Amino acid sequence: MRPLSTDASSQAEGPVTPASERFDPFEVGYVQDPYATLAELRASEPVFFSPVIGSWVVTRFETVKAVLRDTQRFSALLVSDPLKPLCPHARGIIADSGFNVPPLLVNNDPPSHTRYRAFFGAPLTRERIGALRPFIERTVDAYLDRLVAGPRPADLVAGLTWDVPALVLFQLLGVPAEDVVRVKDWASSRVVLTWGRPSDEEQVQLSTGAVEYYRYAHALVQRKVEEPGEDYISDLIRLRAGDDSRATLHEIGAIAFNLLFAGHETTSSAAINLFKAVLPQRALWAALGQGEQAIAPVVEESLRVDPPVQAWRRQAREDVTLDGVTIPAGGRLLLMFAAANHDPQQFAQPELFMPARRNALQHVTFGTGAHFCLGAPLARLELEVMAQRLAARLPDLALVSDQELPYTPNTSFRALRRLMVTW
Repeated sequence: MRPLSTDASSQAEGPVTPASERFDPFEVGYVQDPYATLAELRASEPVFFSPVIGSWVVTRFETVKAVLRDTQRFSALLVSDPLKPLCPHARGIIADSGFNVPPLLVNNDPPSHTRYRAFFGAPLTRERIGALRPFIERTVDAYLDRLVAGPRPADLVAGLTWDVPALVLFQLLGVPAEDVVRVKDWASSRVVLTWGRPSDEEQVQLSTGAVEYYRYAHALVQRKVEEPGEDYISDLIRLRAGDDSRATLHEIGAIAFNLLFAGHETTSSAAINLFKAVLPQRALWAALGQGEQAIAPVVEESLRVDPPVQAWRRQAREDVTLDGVTIPAGGRLLLMFAAANHDPQQFAQPELFMPARRNALQHVTFGTGAHFCLGAPLARLELEVMAQRLAARLPDLALVSDQELPYTPNTSFRALRRLMVTW
């Protein structure tokens, strides 16, 4: 989808269809580069209804932030519902399997959300996250050893960013490292099933995988009941202390199911987005490798410029007016984090990658308010370690020119599946 042209020749041809009517988040051009189109929409129609996705699209920073913070008028219950309703066959697969993931965190509202967040967040202390640093460093170094010893050019996704966040999450949850491949495959399938536009045949296949994924997560919890360890799932079981009023084993299984997706998929995407943005900036890459550039501002600016979570969902509980547009009760909203992070009213020269930007931390990539991402500290730590170690190890690392960049078409996750580099 190209930005709307406003030159004299195009206007002479007659009326041009408004950009909002042409908005299609699955269109190839938009998937490759959504930012020019989002800038146009934010300036011309900051809130509009998209029949393609049956949702009201919200693009301005202050409006997106206000909706995220307003749990009274906007519900999160629909967050994990498939954007495209399941076909009868796929629905039957889900129904017959006993698949049941109750609303707990991202797709829940207060007061229940408040109670669950306190319980499930309790073991994720600063000390627990910090204690993972040596494991992250060892894992990154091992992958860099293999990358350097292998052929070039090389795929940085396959060589580093795909596996490492999953292995870190597995260390946190107490999952066998050999399960990375199938868990990553399940997670990728869930992106398409929930936030994509799969065919009926694809829905059937993806639903079968979702059931396997679900059963795997619950089997993991049962193993931790029988053989507890020093991991997050075991901590939850100990914290529960047999009291279903705190959390049931089924609910802990549901959290495991969600974390086995959200706990690594977005970090993998954030890491490769960072390298795609920073590698062309040779002076910045050199400064990172030599320790002359602080890593935290680079991480935050990369999360702002090219967020792994491009959009998130809410539903209006009542009639509500946003930026002069009235959304009826029950209306579905798609909050465009990618557009909000590039709003010039909030971020000066938003298209530029500027680690010295003083307000980069105000980005909404991790959400804001009651639903702010519980895993943000771990994601930041992983991104910092990967970027620091890679820049120090390969100061002449560079992108292969004129390569295709394959993204997974969906509304919400910017998931680059290959990035070729050489050195």
